[in-house]
Amino acid sequence: MRGKIGTILILSLLVLAIASCGCAGNTNLQAMQNSSHVLQNSSTIQITDMLGRQLTVPTAISSVVATSPPSTILVYMLAPDKLAGWNFKNNFTQPFMDENYTNLPVTGGWFGTQTGNYETIISMDPDIVIEGFTTDGKINEAIERRQESFGSIPVVAINDSIIFVTQSDPTIEYAGKLLNCEAQAEKLIEFRSSILSEINSTVKDIPEAEKVRVYYAEGPKGLMTDPSGSQHSQVIDICGGVNVADCPLNPGNGMTQVSIEQVMDWNPEVIITSNPQFYATVYSDPLWTSVDAIQNRRVYLAPQNPFCWIDRPQGPHLIIGTAWTAKMLYPDRFTEMDLPQLTREFYSKFFHYELTDNELDTLLNPSGEAKT
Repeated sequence: MRGKIGTILILSLLVLAIASCGCAGNTNLQAMQNSSHVLQNSSTIQITDMLGRQLTVPTAISSVVATSPPSTILVYMLAPDKLAGWNFKNNFTQPFMDENYTNLPVTGGWFGTQTGNYETIISMDPDIVIEGFTTDGKINEAIERRQESFGSIPVVAINDSIIFVTQSDPTIEYAGKLLNCEAQAEKLIEFRSSILSEINSTVKDIPEAEKVRVYYAEGPKGLMTDPSGSQHSQVIDICGGVNVADCPLNPGNGMTQVSIEQVMDWNPEVIITSNPQFYATVYSDPLWTSVDAIQNRRVYLAPQNPFCWIDRPQGPHLIIGTAWTAKMLYPDRFTEMDLPQLTREFYSKFFHYELTDNELDTLLNPSGEAKT
């Protein structure tokens, strides 16, 4: 009799162990840092965020506020129906976005010179707040202060520092598991991998003397810029261009002021810009006429909607921006890259919007009219 009871007890323990392993496997949330869920019940689960902090969050997350543009755009791309609001106001006249999302409230946040409002976000009662971090040092202290201010709403820290445009960045995978949209996250990772692989394989062997010399023109007069190494000009570096800006890197918001004499001295072959007002006037501005890029009609305005493809706001949408940049810098080397088709696919899968032919043409061939 004791033998039978012992056998039954052993079998029961084995069943419990197997069930426990299955549960852990289904709730695993790694951030490429061996972080994982360790506890689960019917309504909450314990996770480790990308700073290594242990948090208890709802098992089913349905409402999210993120406090910086990169994180907000990532939530929109992966799980748009879970996004509770934007932390920046999108003023573009052609958003190329369903009105269900354009009509979301503006929550504010903490980025650049912006200061969010805790009461506004708390009143929305999100399941979690996602806080992007970009530096080390005292970032843990800052996150803990944020958590104290949000009270019982969990603040999940994710890494914004690489801005999602390198294949080694784990943020998309982490967010996919956090928001229970792993299949969508994998689609974005695969799209990114395909784009970056094509770019890397094409530009890696370009001799230094043949690399295109590029100036990134910011501001309505084009006389602000960001040098190589800045997150704001990273698409030039990724796409094998030579950023000609020999100027200090302005921390944080960037946009180092330069003079037209400096630009003339650098004499870029290509100018890319995110400013429609500058693009609309540069060819008729006598100050710029001697620059090679002007003489050869090689000034390119980045697509603007729903977010600028190359900068401000930063975010995972820069993935399609790298494809556009590569095509502008090296059209003869990227003849096989079908930018219109890539754009349609990206907007359909990740911006949740089906572009018409006219919208696609407007997007890829902007008029450069100044925004009002």
